Amino acid sequence: MMISLVVGLPCGFLLGYARFPGQKIVRTLVNTLLSLPTVFIGLMVYAFLTRHGPLGNWGLLFSLSGIAIGQTILALPIVVALVASAVESLDPNLNLTLISLGANRKQILFTTLKEVQFSIVAASMTAYGRVMTEVGISMMIGGNIKWYTRTMTTAIALETNQGNFSTGIALGLVLMFIALLTNHVVSFLSDRA
Repeated sequence: MMISLVVGLPCGFLLGYARFPGQKIVRTLVNTLLSLPTVFIGLMVYAFLTRHGPLGNWGLLFSLSGIAIGQTILALPIVVALVASAVESLDPNLNLTLISLGANRKQILFTTLKEVQFSIVAASMTAYGRVMTEVGISMMIGGNIKWYTRTMTTAIALETNQGNFSTGIALGLVLMFIALLTNHVVSFLSDRA
């Protein structure tokens, strides 16, 4: 999530704020990446990280770092697309008003960011929700290795496949509690801001 936010927030802001040649093509590409199946992302990352792949020497297959790469690829277009949409929906007269009030570039940037702060939080939480509930990438890249790469979602899938429905439900409830707690903390911080 941190990589997705550090890369995605500025990219989304620039995509929504700046005007450049090929912008529509980039926007279409980002929007298309929103619907990539997680299994396809897992397959592509697997192909790069396997021993015969271009990044095979790094030893990232069946590791938490490998899972993180796949999760970043999953979350990044969500952050970019939603932040770009938020910036594009700003009042078109905002810049003109700020300039007429004597604002410099830094003040314009921070005021624009303040105007879309809740949309940025919403984009971050949407990406977090997608990453938190993802199974395909974790299974393919991590291998679901007990005590090493098993995640909550892969454990739920494993327990359910083995007929341990009560364990799967219990893990699902823990996952829902974590999501509820995370949303509560974010809401609390947003209210204080």
